[in-house]
Amino acid sequence: MLIPFGMSLSSGLQPLAMMVLLVGTLVLLHEGGHFVVARLFGVSVKVFSIGVGKRLFGVKIGGTDYRVSMLPIGGYVRWVGADPFADSGQDDDDWIDAKGSFIHKPAWQRLLIVAAGPVTNLVLPLFVFTALFVAGEPQPRAEVGRVEHDTAAEKAGVEIGDSIVRVGDTDTLTWVDVYEALYTFEGEVLPIVVRRNGVDLPLTLTAEAGAELGTFASTLGLGDSAADTTVIIDDPASPAWRAGMAQGDVILKVDGVDVRTWGDVSRQLHGKMGAAVEARNLAGATFTVNLQPDPTWAPERFPADDETWATWGLASATVSIGHIRGLPDGRASAAQCFGLKEGDRLLRVGERDIYTFLDVLKAVGATVDGKPTEEGKARPIDFKVRRAGEVLTLSMQPDVVQDTDSYGRYTYVPRIGFGPGGDFLAPLDVPRPYGLLTAAKRAGQETWYIGTFMVQQIGLIITGDAPVSKNLGGPIEIFNTARKAAEQGVFVAARVFAQLSLSLGVINLLPIPVLDGGQIVTYAAEWLRGRPLPWRVRERLQQVGLLFLVSLLLVVSVWDVQKIVGRDDDAPAVAAAPPKCA
Repeated sequence: MLIPFGMSLSSGLQPLAMMVLLVGTLVLLHEGGHFVVARLFGVSVKVFSIGVGKRLFGVKIGGTDYRVSMLPIGGYVRWVGADPFADSGQDDDDWIDAKGSFIHKPAWQRLLIVAAGPVTNLVLPLFVFTALFVAGEPQPRAEVGRVEHDTAAEKAGVEIGDSIVRVGDTDTLTWVDVYEALYTFEGEVLPIVVRRNGVDLPLTLTAEAGAELGTFASTLGLGDSAADTTVIIDDPASPAWRAGMAQGDVILKVDGVDVRTWGDVSRQLHGKMGAAVEARNLAGATFTVNLQPDPTWAPERFPADDETWATWGLASATVSIGHIRGLPDGRASAAQCFGLKEGDRLLRVGERDIYTFLDVLKAVGATVDGKPTEEGKARPIDFKVRRAGEVLTLSMQPDVVQDTDSYGRYTYVPRIGFGPGGDFLAPLDVPRPYGLLTAAKRAGQETWYIGTFMVQQIGLIITGDAPVSKNLGGPIEIFNTARKAAEQGVFVAARVFAQLSLSLGVINLLPIPVLDGGQIVTYAAEWLRGRPLPWRVRERLQQVGLLFLVSLLLVVSVWDVQKIVGRDDDAPAVAAAPPKCA
């Protein structure tokens, strides 16, 4: 049965069935690689199994038992003359000098048979990604969700909600197009075209003297994620508060027009002398208020207070403190110890006015010099906040803690101990189809990037620069990842399928005895020496490798369970009393 692209997997087959299908297909193709090459070299195959352990059911064709076994944690091909997964002992006939015996084939043929499984997993993503790009993979629409203050984008006149339709000489539909166009652009002056209210506007982004423009959208002040419509009302005397709105309300409509982002809210309220606002409160109840400006309300205004705040007293909750927490090691954080409170509106941190939450991150990050991989000490910093209409200045020193970045590497970062009150939304996805040749090229780039990234991560784990618990997953994590992907639709499932295939290929090529990579090394050594390694050496290597893999499987399975139930050894235990400040 064919599933139309764009159809949710859960709308046809249950996610559980799709999860089993994704993982089962990976195992089938991996073992199929071994099987096909073995048959090409004339090796007789006795068993082709999906799963390991006791046989559940199957069919025998041409001397091969195609079966499904009890434990769904992998699979195997049992050929004549090699029986690493035997459940009934080694047959004597396997070891005679037979034409179809694996053990009597030249070392280079055995090497290729063993390598065929992981190589199949490494090549498969090329076809999967090519199909995705030809069909039109959903990608985030090139809609501006954030414009940083005092950047090239703001100076050029880019506004939140603009759609970027051209960068340089390249037409752009999605943010992927924008990133690629920026990456290849050279120079200090970048012409772009944005679409605003159905009209295409040519704009020019100009870099500072001596700086190169391009490469990353963030260097231009452009962001794809947008603040949601959750509000912070920091002054009880404001029109919004007196109209009946409260902190944490989510605006749904302004004068009957649906709003999705804070930029939508600001545009709908701009220039109006009154507005009907439909919102949802923290209890989930929907209500409507009529906003009216109040000329007598004239509080102290800061640079970060835009016209929406100055007129109505409304600001995005993403520039407020939504939750305060302790440090990962269980100590009290600076936010807990120096007087910050949930609901505080952030106006200025250090020397930086707070227009977006990214300004907070930059200001706090600047308190530490040196590389993120080096532990240092943070300098004290002032927080200027508005609380219930009163402006307060609080001085505190960030704590430098060990964390992991988005690539799973250990870093040292300054932490205050709070998160924003609102959330951030990615742009809506649109299909982005490519021609076959372009799709194949992109598939190669994607496969190479993911594969090299995985190899680098393995290197970081070996050197201790990345935590093992956050970078390795066992069967439980694989099935959980596949389940989540199946729930999100065929495109996400296909992408995760390709990534899991690469993982399986890379892991199996590691030179660990009992893995394909370990056997490849063994047969390569035999090929070069002209004779096999001593039987006792091979036996010891197999025993050590098997013990290592069983131990690792048990450990990562515990980590997998901890991830599912929400526990993490790196997270602080729940304390009976609030942590104390030093």
